Amino acid sequence: MRPLRTYAGKPKNLDAIMMLLGTALLLAAVVHASPSGPCTTISTLVSANANVYWPNSTEYTLAIEHWLLSSIEAPQCVVEPSSAADIGAILKNVDATHTPFAVKGGGHTSNKGFSSTTGVHISLAQFNYTNLDAGAETVAIGAGTKWISVYTALDGTGLNVVGGRNPAVGVAGLTLGGGYSWKTNAHGLVIDNLLKINIVLPNGTATTASATHNADLFFALKGGFNNFGVVTEFTFRAIPQDLVYGGHLTYSAAQMAAVNAAVVTFEQNNTDARAAIVHGITSTPTNGTFGAPFPAVQLFYDGSVLPEGMFADFFVIPTVSNDFGGPMSFLTWSGTDGGVSGLRGVFHAFSTLPHTPEFLQDVVDEVSAFAAKLGPRSAAFLSVAIEPFMQSALNTSNAASSAYPPVRIPVLLPSNIFFGYTDATQDGAFHTAIAQMQANIIAKAAARGIMYPQSDGGSIYPNYALAGEGGAYVREFWGEDHLKRMKEVRERIDPRGVMRLAGGWKV
Repeated sequence: MRPLRTYAGKPKNLDAIMMLLGTALLLAAVVHASPSGPCTTISTLVSANANVYWPNSTEYTLAIEHWLLSSIEAPQCVVEPSSAADIGAILKNVDATHTPFAVKGGGHTSNKGFSSTTGVHISLAQFNYTNLDAGAETVAIGAGTKWISVYTALDGTGLNVVGGRNPAVGVAGLTLGGGYSWKTNAHGLVIDNLLKINIVLPNGTATTASATHNADLFFALKGGFNNFGVVTEFTFRAIPQDLVYGGHLTYSAAQMAAVNAAVVTFEQNNTDARAAIVHGITSTPTNGTFGAPFPAVQLFYDGSVLPEGMFADFFVIPTVSNDFGGPMSFLTWSGTDGGVSGLRGVFHAFSTLPHTPEFLQDVVDEVSAFAAKLGPRSAAFLSVAIEPFMQSALNTSNAASSAYPPVRIPVLLPSNIFFGYTDATQDGAFHTAIAQMQANIIAKAAARGIMYPQSDGGSIYPNYALAGEGGAYVREFWGEDHLKRMKEVRERIDPRGVMRLAGGWKV
């Protein structure tokens, strides 16, 4: 048996101190019982290299940190396993004691309870590594890794993976939800480039899943989140990486119609799978008052030579700011982690058939209307990210290969609604508002003839979706046929319902 260890270390620098402030305020009002029950038992079961952190220690506070303050909960303890065997011991204990738990990789979700808990918090911080096998052209990545660490490790090797567009996002959450990438037009989803998954099953047994071993589990994990155990490692196909071009262009509100038209033209006419864009429609306050939403686009080209005329329609529109450039390394393009946001926030999602200028104006109108309503409630910004992809983008795999998406033809275009705010007393108001705005947008998309039937699934990208009242239903992610297949896997893999003790989208 291991002695019980209590950690009360100090942050190493001022940045760490500032990062702790929001969490410390949250925890100040929480009264914890003395360490007992499952946490005490777990501390005796895990290996000497594992850690257990208790409330009021710096390590505990850092471990439960999330990108959004509103996603944080205060657990009984944080357990930081160092091996699959440690995770197996933890799962057996929470099963025996029926204790709620959470598994945190990157902590970028906006849904409280998905990677946070009031029970046992499992931190995958020790599963933070990127191992390239250049000969085999594979990359093994620990489930506690963020994409910025992956891109840093691969920088200069001439190889890369199909990974997340936001460097602060965790590998595990993005991958288990499907994963869109700057490289999706050419290489498909993140999950389409998975070769193997290492996982600890709900009964504590470590195993692997691939196209040739536990193939049904492999299918279910690719878009099926945490329903089937705790993933410890992903092995991806490595792909060649050259220098790239990219940048952010911001425009005044007066240019919205022109930018919307340029986005639709790009969707309709682009045939180069190395090119990708994201169109942001955002409203922010000036002197406390929200004005008209303004457009901002991210432009990316995956190559060392930019074809003549590429993105020309965006460059001819007068900008407020423009940092487009290249050639540069993919790591330089990806940017930095940036730490926590310091804000509260909610995400929601919708997916449509290819956009029209009229529909994009509908989205602008919704952002404007809700900004006026939510400004007095501490809104920091309201934004909708429109994400066009080529209709050939998902052809690298078939629908039967992964839980998400259930529909690959036509390609449904995901969009992320994001509200940021500061007042914790307004959590409910922002939750209700984003659900209503999403419903309004879906209704307008249907009226414009660009809404795919929700009953067929794939109409919502689950990594962006809102949970709770007014939120998404899992059939909208996976469709009835895939949901049935996933339930069969879950019933065989987890007959005791261990993973139902963790939050998240449930099969």
